[in-house]
Amino acid sequence: MFMTINRIISDKWQQMTVAVIAIVVFCFWYFLFPFVPVVREMSQLFLWTGDYMMERLVIPGGLAQYLGEMVSQFFLNPFNAALSYSILFVITQRLTYKLFLLFFPSVKTVYCFLFSLLPPVALWGIALLPHIPLTLTMALVMVMGVGCWIMVFSSQLSRQSRLGILCLTLPVMYWLTGPVAVLLVLCCVRWIPVTVTLYAVCVIGSSYLTPYPLEQVAKGIDYDWSGMKQMGTFEEMECDILLRKRDWHQIMMRFHHPESPAVRSAVLLAAYETGQMDQKEFLKSIIVPRYMYGEQSTVFNIGPSFIIVNYGSLSSAFMVSDIAYQLYWPNISQRLSFDAMEYIPNYNKSGRAIRRLVETCIITRQYELAKKYLDILEKTTFYHKWAKSMRPLTDNPQLITNYPFMKKAQECYDNTEDVFFF
Repeated sequence: MFMTINRIISDKWQQMTVAVIAIVVFCFWYFLFPFVPVVREMSQLFLWTGDYMMERLVIPGGLAQYLGEMVSQFFLNPFNAALSYSILFVITQRLTYKLFLLFFPSVKTVYCFLFSLLPPVALWGIALLPHIPLTLTMALVMVMGVGCWIMVFSSQLSRQSRLGILCLTLPVMYWLTGPVAVLLVLCCVRWIPVTVTLYAVCVIGSSYLTPYPLEQVAKGIDYDWSGMKQMGTFEEMECDILLRKRDWHQIMMRFHHPESPAVRSAVLLAAYETGQMDQKEFLKSIIVPRYMYGEQSTVFNIGPSFIIVNYGSLSSAFMVSDIAYQLYWPNISQRLSFDAMEYIPNYNKSGRAIRRLVETCIITRQYELAKKYLDILEKTTFYHKWAKSMRPLTDNPQLITNYPFMKKAQECYDNTEDVFFF
């Protein structure tokens, strides 16, 4: 029996090692950083329509962006996000290992295996950066897969034939995946000057075909969102996911001395929802005088006849929208949902924001506008069922009585003067 186990370990040690690391990757995302993938999901609105696909395919790297967003829509559930990253880790490692064996056939397999762990580990670290979407990872996987195919398919052909295959493949892969396609030039090392020139022509030419400057095209149109609007701190992202789940006890336990005003506001709301603060004390704590703007512990300031809200990131905008909704301020929540979408760096829409806009439109009796938003959500995967359940409220407004929270919010809206100016 021990000999059998030793033989299995000896024969399958690579697969077992990758499996163990994949489990570690899953646990890392599921237990430690589930909020980072969730930010990626709420920064997009993936639609199963031809128009949505074509909007991506008409730019370099569009297919990689489309596939990345298609996978990211599943990140609404942290379990799906952790599983997706584990699968991508395994795929990246296996493709890298195959390429090392093809490029360096004389190197021992154990060294090829060890080096093959470096790219997926690097992508693992990159995935922790909220401003790096899944486009880069999907592009790298596609390019490595095509690279393996070129090396295997053309292994029996002459170098000139391999060059011909590469010259046909390189422009196509550049348009589908973006600048990462430059790695394909390594498939024909002898002809690198020719293939690099072809790649440069593709990059420069695409800058004239798309409404993007050459610099952005060269670094990847959707590879990196850095230098753009703030996505939010880890503190805000973690609190945001708990706020979405209405997990008031966890908010109270995790954030004792929060730095973000949005998080401090969420803690006050959690204290109120858990009965640790009465309504009068809560409102006094969360809405502070106008002269304390910039110094206050929350995000809401009130003047003689107006309320002003301040925040500084995508996550905090969504949080404040949720808090305002819980306070029965649908007008403020609606405005902040719009502002949250404006914070999305690549100008995507957001399924989360549009869902909130549907709710606030129903509360404020903007039924025709709510129907337009529902038409959009019905073309999604995870918001489709909810959108179907909300549609009857736009045709029969009296059904709002079946939703006590929305009914109360509507009554508050009808009986309260609008003092929100931005």
